[in-house]
Amino acid sequence: MNKYKSVLIIHASDNSTLFLNKFKEEFEPIYYSFKSDEKSILKAKSLIGDLEPKSLIVYLGHGSSSGLYEPDDTFEYIKYFLDATWANHYFDEHDIFLLSCKSSDFIKKIYKSNFSLGFGNIISSEEELKHYNKYSDFQKVLSKDEINIFNDIYVECSIKIIKLLINEKIRFIDVPKYFRFYLNKKINRILLNKENKNRIELSRLVFELRNQIQLKYNYR
Repeated sequence: MNKYKSVLIIHASDNSTLFLNKFKEEFEPIYYSFKSDEKSILKAKSLIGDLEPKSLIVYLGHGSSSGLYEPDDTFEYIKYFLDATWANHYFDEHDIFLLSCKSSDFIKKIYKSNFSLGFGNIISSEEELKHYNKYSDFQKVLSKDEINIFNDIYVECSIKIIKLLINEKIRFIDVPKYFRFYLNKKINRILLNKENKNRIELSRLVFELRNQIQLKYNYR
């Protein structure tokens, strides 16, 4: 099975990722949130760098196809916490779970980890919805409450799966299968809620998240 030496959950915390504080409630002894100041960032990198292989590293925050961002309350997200070069250094021989936008593309550039899990575009705020609609031919119509429901769904599923990994109930290679199972149940519940007139759009958002999850294994 996984046989992790350690488990570390790193949260790039700013005003747009406060909903991810649920991970602290569930995993406080192995959870560390960091801010945008240099001391906090260096501490986060030090915690990762001190891990013995193989460990499980979970990153929570914003990202792109080129890296994982530092916290940024201005929503500009220019500075990377880890780009591909540094990610290959810090993630060497570890399993990584990157709960961040476009990490499904980013993990294609990471060849030093064991298993890597990434996600597609995650619309987690009204600002990200506006950005998506600005550059998309197909506009999404979602309320703030619906975005919050969406965030709660993938956070809840992620927490369940991380617990299974830590407790040696599943292998990392099976994580996408479990996500599909949990997210399918959520999609069905959304569609059955006839009181939500926008249930099709919300279920489509969860469906897209499910279909964009990527797993990568680096053969050695």
